[in-house]
Amino acid sequence: MDLPPSLVRLAACQDGIVTRQQALQHGLTVAAVRHLLGRGGRWQRMVTGVYATFTGPLQERHLIRAGLLFAGPSAMVTGTTACRAYGLKYVPASGRPELLVPERVQRARIPIARIRRTRILPAARQVRSFPCAPPERAAVDACRDQLVLRPVRALLCEIVQRGLATPDQLVATLVGGPSAGSALPRRALEDVMAGCRSAPECELRDLLSGSHVLPEARWNHPLPDPRGAGLVPDARLDEARLVIEIDSVEWHRFGETPEMTERRRARLAALGWTVLPVSPRRIREEPVAVLGEIEAAYLAGIARAGRRPEAV
Repeated sequence: MDLPPSLVRLAACQDGIVTRQQALQHGLTVAAVRHLLGRGGRWQRMVTGVYATFTGPLQERHLIRAGLLFAGPSAMVTGTTACRAYGLKYVPASGRPELLVPERVQRARIPIARIRRTRILPAARQVRSFPCAPPERAAVDACRDQLVLRPVRALLCEIVQRGLATPDQLVATLVGGPSAGSALPRRALEDVMAGCRSAPECELRDLLSGSHVLPEARWNHPLPDPRGAGLVPDARLDEARLVIEIDSVEWHRFGETPEMTERRRARLAALGWTVLPVSPRRIREEPVAVLGEIEAAYLAGIARAGRRPEAV
C-alpha cells in the first residue's frame, strides 16, 4: 500500500513518527492503519495513538519524538535529555526521556518517556530539532531525581561555567519549583553562588569549611592587582597571598592545556602569589593531609606578610 505523499513528508519531518490522528487527516482509513500495524505490517505501535512508520530498531530520538507527539503540542524536552542536547558533558545517568507539559494537560503514564506537569511552563527553545526547556530548567529537573551530590554539583557548575545559565537563574528556577527533590540542588547551588565552578572546587570548599585556621576563600574572582589582568584563580586567600588550584586535566577550565596552566601559574608567582595545586583525587582520598598543607601554606604566607591570622 502506498502512503499519501503528504503523510510521507510529515513522517520525514517527525523522524518517521506519526499519530493516528495525523494518519487519518492525511488520507488513510482506519482499516488501512490497522493493516499497517498488523502482523507483517510496515508500522509499529510505540504508545497509544503514536506509530513508527518503519519496523526497524528504535533510537532515543524516536522515543523523544513519540513522547512529544503523545504529550501534545505544548510539550518540551527537559531533564538529562535536554542537558545532553545543549552539549553539557557532566550529565547524570538517566533512563527515559523527560517531558514537561502544562499542569492542565492530563496524560497517562507511558513506558517510553516520563511526563512532568508544571504550573509555569517556560518558553521552549529549538535544540537539535526538538523543543527543549531553557538550560536552567533542564538542569534543575535533571538534578531533582539524583541521590548523590557530586553529579549534581558537576552539572550545575558546568552549566554556569559554559555560560548557559547564571547562578541567579538556577536559584530562581529551583525556588519557583516544587520542594520535592530540591535538597541536593540547593546544597550544590550554595557552592555555585559562592563562586565554585566544578565539583572538585565544591569538594575543596567543603574541606576548607572545616578548618579553624582558614577564612572563607574567594572562588574564581579576578586578581585585585591590575597587573594580573585575565588571571582568575580557582580559590585565593588574600591575606596570605595564597592561590589554591585544582590540578586536573579533566576539570580545570574545561580542557586548558598544561602549558597554559604553567604560564598562568608563573604569572601568579611573579606577582607574589604562592600557588598550591591540589588534585581532586587527594581531596577525596587524603582530605586531612590536604587541609594540613593548605593551613601550613596559609600560615606561612601570613608570616611573610607580617600579619596575624584573623579568627575564623
